[in-house]
Amino acid sequence: MGFWHGQMGTLIRETGGSAAWFGAKETTTALFKEQRLKSVTSEVERAALAATPLPFWQQAIAGASAGIAYNFLFFPADTIKSRMQTTPLGGSHVKRTFWSEGVAVWKQHGLKGMYRGCGITCLRSAPSSAFIFMVYDGLKRHLPMH
Repeated sequence: MGFWHGQMGTLIRETGGSAAWFGAKETTTALFKEQRLKSVTSEVERAALAATPLPFWQQAIAGASAGIAYNFLFFPADTIKSRMQTTPLGGSHVKRTFWSEGVAVWKQHGLKGMYRGCGITCLRSAPSSAFIFMVYDGLKRHLPMH
């Protein structure tokens, strides 16, 4: 059973985090595209601009926002998961669940305890997610899947 200890936190982090990751990237991309289209008046120019990829710096910001959203929004789940996985099993007769571990973190350290280490994690994930999505968008343009 120790192999599966903390899996609920992983499930929450990965499902919610993935939705936040792609959602933040697509939302930021859509905002940049909308901003670009505001200056265009003709439909021909609008269509041409819509088909043009965003500049690299905007792609990078969209990707960075994805990494930050993934980590920031679901960091408490990761904190609880890590705590569950690093605490030795056995010895205690108290059944430790994801919820009970979360309550314990909250009682001991409050909101600050749920986000301990989040800043450096977001700082690390911003450039890596920026790079990942720049490569992803480039491959999507040059290797169409349809």
